[in-house]
Amino acid sequence: MKRAAPAPRGAAGLGEYRAKRDFARTPEPKGAKRARKAKRLAYVVQKHDARRLHYDLRLEHDGVLKSWAVPKEPTLEPKQRRLAVQTEDHPLEYGSFEGEIPANEYGAGSVVIWDRGYWTPEGDVSRGLEEGKLDFELHGERLRGRWTLVRMRRNPRERKDNWLLIKRSDARPPSTDGKGAPRRRGAERKARPETVRGARRGALPATPAPQLATLVKRVPSGPEWLHEPKLDGYRLLARLERGRVKLVTRSGKDWTDRFPGIAEAVRALPCDSALLDGEAVVFDEQGRTSFQRLQAAIGAGSRSIVLVAFDLLHLDGWDLREAPLVERKRLLRELLAAAPAALRYGDHVEGGGEAFFREACRAGLEGVVSKRADDPYRGTRTKSWLKVKCLARQEAVIVGFTDPAGSRQGFGALLLGVRDHPEGPLRYAGKVGTGFDERTLHELRKRLDALERKTAPVEHSLPRHQTRNVHWVRPELVAEVAFGEWTNDGRMRHPVFHGLREDKPAREVVEERPADAPNGASARASVKLTHPDKVLFPDVGITKQQLADYWEQVADWALPHLRDRPLTLYRCPDGRGAHCFYQKHVGVGVPEAVGRVVVTEGEDPYAMVDGLPALLGLVQIGVLELHVWGSRVGHLEQPDIIVFDLDPSEELPWSAVVDAAHGLRERLEALGLHAFARVTGGKGLHVVVPVEPGPDWASVKRFARQVVLEMVREEPKRFTATMSKSRRGGKIFVDYFRNAREATAIAAYSPRAKPGAPVAMPLEWDALDHGGKGPPRFGVLEVPDIVRRRKRDPWQAFDASRRPLV
Repeated sequence: MKRAAPAPRGAAGLGEYRAKRDFARTPEPKGAKRARKAKRLAYVVQKHDARRLHYDLRLEHDGVLKSWAVPKEPTLEPKQRRLAVQTEDHPLEYGSFEGEIPANEYGAGSVVIWDRGYWTPEGDVSRGLEEGKLDFELHGERLRGRWTLVRMRRNPRERKDNWLLIKRSDARPPSTDGKGAPRRRGAERKARPETVRGARRGALPATPAPQLATLVKRVPSGPEWLHEPKLDGYRLLARLERGRVKLVTRSGKDWTDRFPGIAEAVRALPCDSALLDGEAVVFDEQGRTSFQRLQAAIGAGSRSIVLVAFDLLHLDGWDLREAPLVERKRLLRELLAAAPAALRYGDHVEGGGEAFFREACRAGLEGVVSKRADDPYRGTRTKSWLKVKCLARQEAVIVGFTDPAGSRQGFGALLLGVRDHPEGPLRYAGKVGTGFDERTLHELRKRLDALERKTAPVEHSLPRHQTRNVHWVRPELVAEVAFGEWTNDGRMRHPVFHGLREDKPAREVVEERPADAPNGASARASVKLTHPDKVLFPDVGITKQQLADYWEQVADWALPHLRDRPLTLYRCPDGRGAHCFYQKHVGVGVPEAVGRVVVTEGEDPYAMVDGLPALLGLVQIGVLELHVWGSRVGHLEQPDIIVFDLDPSEELPWSAVVDAAHGLRERLEALGLHAFARVTGGKGLHVVVPVEPGPDWASVKRFARQVVLEMVREEPKRFTATMSKSRRGGKIFVDYFRNAREATAIAAYSPRAKPGAPVAMPLEWDALDHGGKGPPRFGVLEVPDIVRRRKRDPWQAFDASRRPLV
């Protein structure tokens, strides 16, 4: 049966659009009475940050903009599919609309133009829309080439039609200008701040305060953190406005004249105004930043100094400070794509913080800086930026110096002082007598002579034998010193001078004391294991201590998938094979380190993991398996993962399960969702889908059921949705029942209480088919080494892949 004809021409077809909007409140256009006459058909994609972020594709036809909501950013990759939900027709004027739709209005949120241009249909548009297939070519600023819109099978219960937006292969690659000449990288399009979520119109700040990192003991875990190498240079904010450049230190000093090469590079950026945050550095032959070389380069006017830019706060009239860091860095990378050599992009890695820190220390770097990917920029010291040092480094005030010995010129050593808190007095922190070259000795001695005073500027007087031949100075100069550790009496052990910190006032120097990182660096101290030699897995001899060691070694990779979820625990206090039981509610005897979450009012709370101490607390009470909810604290009634459990009958080979998993993955991707694979430690396989929390449990389970029933309907000889084992002979049971309130699934990296202590292991898709008869197996004793050897976490992009259920 043929579908109804398209909407009437022009403004007459805007009834649904107008009925949904109050034009006394919303800035959206109402629509002209007459359609325009145009030689080219307009095309626009608008990034719409409403209840769920999505992209609105609009194609001009018959006097209106035919419209589809695309949950996932369109791509130029051939054969990639994007779900596109058809929405009401919009007026032609909407193609130039940008603005904020007010709260409580339909589509409330910000709208910016993500791409625009014109489109060329292939064939009759009205017929294509009626029959459910529309071929066309886009000529946009971002999207170019041939595409197809295909309508999916219609569900009578759905109010809107679902289509697939498919990128087709082109005769010429999109990397050319259409005449065969390759486009220059960075010249394809200008960096567009209006496409960034959270960006707002605003004036370029004059001298904003920089965001500072908090020193901690341990790198935080989880994919929500970005990790950058800690640079050894001068922090600078680079401000560009109409060709004028100003380079400002973190204390507000104008140092533009000290870095002429950087100023030239900033001036050459393809924008009218910008505010970049970065570090002025000099690299040595090994690619490490050297503060001493930087100081020498400044004095010599060297062009070896570069600005490593790691953040973008403002661009062409758009204030980006409220935007997520990962969005700011994406835009920064685009802006610097063709920048001069004196301006470099400060890259990062996502997740895997411990491994990145180890490599940084092995390479001789100072340490790492970890930043929350989704946090805004704050001009103060915060815990969304953390720094972890490979070696102790401390800024210290120079309070005196000693005379040189023998033939040495300048001075013998510098006496140092620090404060315990910003308002406190200086206390003596030791001497540094190494790390100086002849030039530094000579120039620094002249500056010290001009500051000499009679009395010590530190709080307590030193013993007489320590003050012989000491010249006290006014506490105005700041030195940066590397050292081994703090002694019991507050002195630096084995200090080495690295240079003067002329960008920081002496009054701001305090001793930096590392705090605990968010993932619980003091886990061992907070949880005491009793009977650590008790054997929990008798067949392989794994003890309680070894299980605790396992969790500590895989915590960085496991915690992102465990954190803040209610748990069902499988406890074997006397080890596997003895008395074991499932436990939901936390009662007496569960360590305080284990988190609690109330699921139902009036009932005991469930256990919850919020860091490594909680994991060790669960080991203490003999928990061998962790089963997690599909939702987290804060949105317990809105799941954020969907689990499909593929459970084959005994006679089926593993290759049949792998084929089924790949088919399910393709089916889900056609719906705009991403899927990840996990072997369960048993005979089955989990296909796990991250989604944005929104729909309730019943809606999510209904979605999962529809997917599975469609699989069974299409291939009844391969799949079954029936739980009964007697009725699944030769088939794969696709279990969707885990997507219900209080239902659980085994957690990623959780051991299983089975022979060999297997682990529920996340895998890359191409690692599933290993050529064996059964699933690949990974044991508690092997997994830490596998994790250390892996170049990337196979689920590294898990959280970033969340998409809404449309």
